[in-house]
Amino acid sequence: MIRLKIHQHKFMEKKIKRNSEGAKSISYSSEEKTIIVTIVIALVIIGALLVNLVFFTVAETERFSVIYYLDSEKQLENIPKTVFLGENSTFVLWVGVENQNGTTLDYQVQMKIDDGNGQLNPSSTEHIQIFDTTSEPLKNGETWEFPVTINIEQLGKNRIIFELYIVNGNSEVKYTGNWVNLSIEAI
Repeated sequence: MIRLKIHQHKFMEKKIKRNSEGAKSISYSSEEKTIIVTIVIALVIIGALLVNLVFFTVAETERFSVIYYLDSEKQLENIPKTVFLGENSTFVLWVGVENQNGTTLDYQVQMKIDDGNGQLNPSSTEHIQIFDTTSEPLKNGETWEFPVTINIEQLGKNRIIFELYIVNGNSEVKYTGNWVNLSIEAI
């Protein structure tokens, strides 16, 4: 029994020595405590602001208009690149306009044809046809598609241009900066 007690005593001794050597008491001065509390409060405020920014701020929606064209089947697959005068030089394209401006708008599309060498955006060529939505304005999120019959009459390079305009309440026409063009070689 004595052996057991000695062994326990040494065990306790080692444990006490380990605790007394390894344990350190940390005490902060009042100035250090103030700095730590200030930093913690600042981090909490910054965190709250970030949460508010991420979860409660409504993202501003982008406002824009879109113009595009499709082939006679309302696809992109069969848009002509070359035509033979008198054979397939008359064809139909579908032109589409999409309103994503957050409000109802009247649109106008001006179709122009040139030899491919003129200025674009806007084209300096006079329009040959105008399409508009003044009888039925386009609401936000709506799309307007309409067929356009095109007849190529000039040999060589031809460029068909569709420019998008907005018509305001005073019937003033303002170019949106949106356009699409199609280059076609006529043989």
